[in-house]
Amino acid sequence: MTAPFRALVFGPGLAVTGTPAVLAIQGDALTVTPQGADHPLTLSPSTLRLREVGFGRGGIELAWHAPDGDWLVHVLDPDEATRLQGLAQRSGLSGMAALQATVKTRRRRRAVGWTSLAILGLSPLLAVIVLYFNADRIAAWAIQSVPEDTEARFGRSAFEALRGRLSLRDEGPEIDRVRTLGKRLTQGSPHRYQFHVAEDATVNAFALPGGIVVVNTGLLQAMQRPEELAGVLGHEIEHVEQRHSLQALAKDWGWRAAWALIAGEWGGTLAADAATQLGSLKFSRDAERQADAGGFDRLVAAGIDPSGMRDFFRRLAADGGFLSTHPSGAEREQQMDQRMQRLGSRHFEPLAGP
Repeated sequence: MTAPFRALVFGPGLAVTGTPAVLAIQGDALTVTPQGADHPLTLSPSTLRLREVGFGRGGIELAWHAPDGDWLVHVLDPDEATRLQGLAQRSGLSGMAALQATVKTRRRRRAVGWTSLAILGLSPLLAVIVLYFNADRIAAWAIQSVPEDTEARFGRSAFEALRGRLSLRDEGPEIDRVRTLGKRLTQGSPHRYQFHVAEDATVNAFALPGGIVVVNTGLLQAMQRPEELAGVLGHEIEHVEQRHSLQALAKDWGWRAAWALIAGEWGGTLAADAATQLGSLKFSRDAERQADAGGFDRLVAAGIDPSGMRDFFRRLAADGGFLSTHPSGAEREQQMDQRMQRLGSRHFEPLAGP
């Protein structure tokens, strides 16, 4: 058995910032023992996903999915990571060749990125002007470089940091209704969606990157028919599909956070900060228009009457109690009416339920 590796392990029931652990390799068998655990976890090499972490310092992440959730092991010390790569190659650990190719690619990206930043640094006034007037475009461009699996991991990390502040309902008719409609509306999506209901009287819902959607009980109680709930879900799903949350965070946090998202090299602090902000994130007017339009089309494609979206948004706007993070207005109502008119006399089967 080789000398063990110092590591951090992330998983269900562990600290969001990671728990110190020992990673060991013997032949083609891998085990990780979290600090304070009675027994090690046995990892199957064939199911592991590997990638580089550590803010460009050569760390390695081993990731796998278990019945109780997703697990990550980080070996961040550069010397330890180099030793791990050598042992993993000799042990035939799948994915090592792909990891090394990815490391080379990311190093080239970083070189290009730092060169670009250096060029901007030579003209600080010009850089400030460009960033000020093109923040949305730059954030959108940056986020296009974030792989979907990286986005999903970031969303899960943020949700784990947020979970302690939420009182979630794990069962019951309300969560069943939300999940059933959510599944219907996300057919064919590349994201693996999770839908949750939180005990909160605020009339609100929000979505995290990668496909985590949280609906408050206050919003559910404000519904008059299930088509209205479908309309809100369609709107939130479009925020995920069009990556509005990542774009808003990149714009608000600046280049450091944008680069961390692109490279997948964020820490517990960044995820915790994101959790605080994502629950009350305000999107741009263009992002809201896009979520409205995409959500409307998504409802129609799923065979759900989109008038529920229009009616719910209109009613809450008139009552002065519209979703706190989703501003409304006459323009939004007009666009919804125009889309309904274009549908003509199309018939939709009513959804079952209250």
